[in-house]
Amino acid sequence: MLLPFSPKTLRWKLMLTVGAIIFFCQVISILWLWHESREQVAILVQSAINHHDSHRDYEKEVHEAVASLAVPSLLIIITCLILCFNALRRVTKPLADLSEALKQRTEDNFEPLSACSEYTEISAVVEAINTTMARLTVTLERERLFTADVAHELRTPLAGLRLHLQLIEKKHQLNLGDLISRLDQMTASVSQLLKLARVGQSFSAGSYQYFDLVQAIITPMLPELERQLAQRQQTLVLELPTEHLQLRGDITLLQMVVQNLIQNAHRYSPQSSQIVLRVSLHHQSIKLDIDDEGPGIDLEKANELSKAFVRMDRRYEGIGLGLNIVQRICELHRASFSLTNRSPHGCRASVTFEQEFTYNDQPR
Repeated sequence: MLLPFSPKTLRWKLMLTVGAIIFFCQVISILWLWHESREQVAILVQSAINHHDSHRDYEKEVHEAVASLAVPSLLIIITCLILCFNALRRVTKPLADLSEALKQRTEDNFEPLSACSEYTEISAVVEAINTTMARLTVTLERERLFTADVAHELRTPLAGLRLHLQLIEKKHQLNLGDLISRLDQMTASVSQLLKLARVGQSFSAGSYQYFDLVQAIITPMLPELERQLAQRQQTLVLELPTEHLQLRGDITLLQMVVQNLIQNAHRYSPQSSQIVLRVSLHHQSIKLDIDDEGPGIDLEKANELSKAFVRMDRRYEGIGLGLNIVQRICELHRASFSLTNRSPHGCRASVTFEQEFTYNDQPR
């Protein structure tokens, strides 16, 4: 263990640097005082020899002495402060470098920091941060594995339960369609959670895909989306750009985002209404909007709707996991998700991708 003022500590470096600056300024001040004192004494001696007016000469010499010492002292103080500021900035540069390195890290980067500083305090901070990130990585990995295990274990009993409900419905001539539909929704949400947990592991390992948003995500889903909306005579309106917008992420997860948002709009919109799917380019971001003609949302509770098991209206179907899954997928892709009301009525679900992308002006 190193002593508090070991040569390898930041405190020792700061104390030595500031002490050297003060010593340097004091030496200059003493030399200047010695020089001025000799000059003033010589003037006074010469005045005494020549029998000048002593009182007037003394007054004059005192004023000159004060002026000759005050101005240099002020300059020395300013110089000392400037030297101390630059010295402290240089000594604490490893802290600034560490802060900048942490700022530039992405939220999914838990790689250990390199302890490149010679100072004991900086190395201790880096070691503590690396230990915390290692524990956080283990905790997140356990959470993903737990979610995947639970989702996997739930699929079999849910499938068995559905089969039993169908047999009971057929044997006793009962109408269990609503119950089976709710069970299918739960099974679909469990499958999405399983996919999210598995892909989350790939993301943490740095496994990404590069793809065109419209061609890889939206176009393959159109037949299924139109079939789903046709159940309530709803129409899907597409507003797509002519550019090829390239994203980095996972195709399956982003298809889940579109599927859940369209399903949410389908559920809360009236029959024979229009649902608009829009992809647009805004400055350095790609924006995906889905507009419906439903009743809208309570803006005071907009942030709560993306929480697990929270539903806007209990009269509609669903278990309250769709928007929560959307939020988690957006976080994995460094995208923002928001819900706003439209005028005069309706809701807009927006996903904004802030990451870098490339686009080419080519017709589709």
